[in-house]
Amino acid sequence: MRDATRFTLDARTMRVTFTAWLGPLRVEGYFGELHGALVLPNTDIERATLEVAVAAASIDTGMPMRDRHLRGPSFLDADRYPHITFSSRRVSRDNGDLLVAGVLALRGETREMVTRCPVHRMDGEGIAGRIAFSGALDVPSHAHGVGIARGLDLLNPIFLAVGKRVQVEARLVVPAMRLLPALLPALGH
Repeated sequence: MRDATRFTLDARTMRVTFTAWLGPLRVEGYFGELHGALVLPNTDIERATLEVAVAAASIDTGMPMRDRHLRGPSFLDADRYPHITFSSRRVSRDNGDLLVAGVLALRGETREMVTRCPVHRMDGEGIAGRIAFSGALDVPSHAHGVGIARGLDLLNPIFLAVGKRVQVEARLVVPAMRLLPALLPALGH
């Protein structure tokens, strides 16, 4: 792609976290391994594309035993579905935020989703420093087959308390000097 700015995404530039519910208990964690790219053609933010692949086996809630269970067939089934992906289809501007529409693929099921991404300057002024984007998706976990008892888990009453939705948040940090010209129109400047 001619005159395109490409940002390589990994765990240094992007963080993917989640919040799930087990009855009244809130379970939080993150994915430690991911890769992808943000491509910005000709400084036109509305033509940007975003591709992210998260390694399902890299889930971390701070409890190794729970993490092993979440990697298993009743939840992420990381052996059969090693990656959770998001591919953007459209980017638009709305009151200083970016709206990113795309397709989430989880456990072999795909679903179109839209996230609102506020843009924040982290540090510096002008072209110095870094800019952060944050986006959240409210993922219907049961629609993707996550948290549904299978096999011996059918006898486990804990599955009655597993929430039907998971809040997933992603935060991407990029150098301002490589992105600022494209963001000025998005920010209304």
